Amino acid sequence: MWLENHSALGMHRKFQTALARFPFSTQAPQVYLRVSAVDSAEPALLEQVYQLPQQQEELFADLEKWRSADVSFEVEGFWDLWMELPEGWRLKPNRINLHFYGPEYPSEPGEAIRIELGIESLLLPSIEQDPGTLHYFQSNIKSLLRLGAEWGSALALKDRKLWSEAGGNLSERLQWLAASGSTHAN
Repeated sequence: MWLENHSALGMHRKFQTALARFPFSTQAPQVYLRVSAVDSAEPALLEQVYQLPQQQEELFADLEKWRSADVSFEVEGFWDLWMELPEGWRLKPNRINLHFYGPEYPSEPGEAIRIELGIESLLLPSIEQDPGTLHYFQSNIKSLLRLGAEWGSALALKDRKLWSEAGGNLSERLQWLAASGSTHAN
């Protein structure tokens, strides 16, 4: 995600806004914060674990301490997604990484925020997937879309991009899922 008017002065408030709206897991409420300067290869300036929501204000206060255009914040935590387990489908914590980059911190495509949601098979079924399970994937995708909409309105996004490391046309797969869901919803 790219932000309008991304600056060192305002980035902390925007990152706090993003974190406050992120649906962190209630089953695994701890998050890990890593603050880096200049480059990710440099030693961390801060590494700290927080329990949410109890320590949210402490996390925000720690973000405020690092006002610099060449700083990045990585927040590792969990959000709940539907997963197929041997005992059936369950809502379980799934690891996520939220990267918040200062305007002068090097990031590959120059974005301000990057979200790594884990393996795409939790969000997108294979073509061979049992049609009776598609509603679980649709629920996971709705969580992603709801997050995108909330962040889009709260953060004044300039641009955003959804991509997959697996390759292929992610948009086509999302369209297939939407069409399959409406077919099997009856």
